[in-house]
Amino acid sequence: MIKILIVEDDPLLWQPLQYALEGEGYSVRVAMDGAEALAASAEESFDLLLEDLHLPDASGLDIMHEIILRHPHCKVLVMTGHATIENAVEAMKIGAFDFITKPFHLELVFLKIQRVIEFQEMLKRVETLSGGDVAPITRSPAMRRVISMAESASATDATVLLCGESGTGKEVLASFIQVKSSRSAKPFIKVNCAAIPDSLFESELFGAEQGAYTDAVRQRIGYVEAADGGTLLLDEISEIPLQVQGKLLRVLEDGSFYRVGGSRQLRSRFRLIAASNKDLRLLAEERMFREDLYYRLNIISLALPPLRERREDIPLLTAWFQKRFAPDNGPITLSPQVMEIFAHYRFPGNIRELRNIIEHLSLLYPGEKIKPAHLPAHMRDSAYIGNLFETFTVEKPLREAVAEFESRYIEKVVKAAKGSKTQAAALLGISRKVLWEKLGRTGAVTEMKK
Repeated sequence: MIKILIVEDDPLLWQPLQYALEGEGYSVRVAMDGAEALAASAEESFDLLLEDLHLPDASGLDIMHEIILRHPHCKVLVMTGHATIENAVEAMKIGAFDFITKPFHLELVFLKIQRVIEFQEMLKRVETLSGGDVAPITRSPAMRRVISMAESASATDATVLLCGESGTGKEVLASFIQVKSSRSAKPFIKVNCAAIPDSLFESELFGAEQGAYTDAVRQRIGYVEAADGGTLLLDEISEIPLQVQGKLLRVLEDGSFYRVGGSRQLRSRFRLIAASNKDLRLLAEERMFREDLYYRLNIISLALPPLRERREDIPLLTAWFQKRFAPDNGPITLSPQVMEIFAHYRFPGNIRELRNIIEHLSLLYPGEKIKPAHLPAHMRDSAYIGNLFETFTVEKPLREAVAEFESRYIEKVVKAAKGSKTQAAALLGISRKVLWEKLGRTGAVTEMKK
């Protein structure tokens, strides 16, 4: 049963709220001030805190922070008036899940609580996942649609083409399809096509007879033969040499192939999952990929969105990687400022980049609280530039917008250089004289040192 603590001093609000929540099967306890809330949290653990930020005896932010420290799994929904939305945003920065503005309808409260429950269930799933990337982790509607289509595709033997930028989780989704399919107990052969030299590709894919070439001292089977009855994943399929693509097409059409140096026709019935971070249609138009093979692959096509288009997954994936790479003395923790940078950083390397960052931080700062200074400089600067652009309006001429960006960026560099004119000029790639002139226009001259 979900346990909820309501912290609200107005009985006209908490009484109907308690009645409605208990009517839906939730266990509800009410605290009318900060002291009662802390006493309740000391006596028992809650799954959800519904809290008014304005309490008669304490700061709602302080009470929320203390309860989160005591019970990290507890999620917080802040109740606030329109005039104090800034406080609600501040609450979210220090750990609140969401906020509700007063007055509100009970249906909205139930919707928010349902989202909290879904998030908690996802976290439990994260905690129980094995070290192997078995299933996609997401709460993004766009990614959920992809997973739903993948689950439908897994019930068939049709070829699946996974498209998306590097690091978006194509191999994870391929594993999900394989596990959900009727071939789950059969071989699952994963091949990175970009890692195979062109001269060896045919023998690696189809095998070779003894003596077929200088190093073929014995007969060997290839990936196609090894995948018989199971699933073959060809990652970065665009890298397959053109002369081999025709033979791959043949085995997809009728299951027949020959080992290199062999004259006996062999057969293999496997399910193919292809993955590519390049546009195969465009490559086919440019005759860099066989058009007939492209159409044979493009039976079921799934496009995985980049991480920057599913930002709601960043906290979830971060939590998973924190747990996965946790050293013996416990996982790292990320400050709200770091999570703010993560929220605005574009992650060009997508999930793989996020994973590498968390693994890197876990190795260098085991068990510590990670602050912005611990992050690579390019992440801090990129996130800052992203914030600048997001705050720009489109109601000014280009010249004014460029001047504004330059001014704000110079101020950022000056601050990073701790007021050193020499260091700031070096970072900006300009002379000290030019920097001084630009600072004179921005009014930041007084911040500078020699």
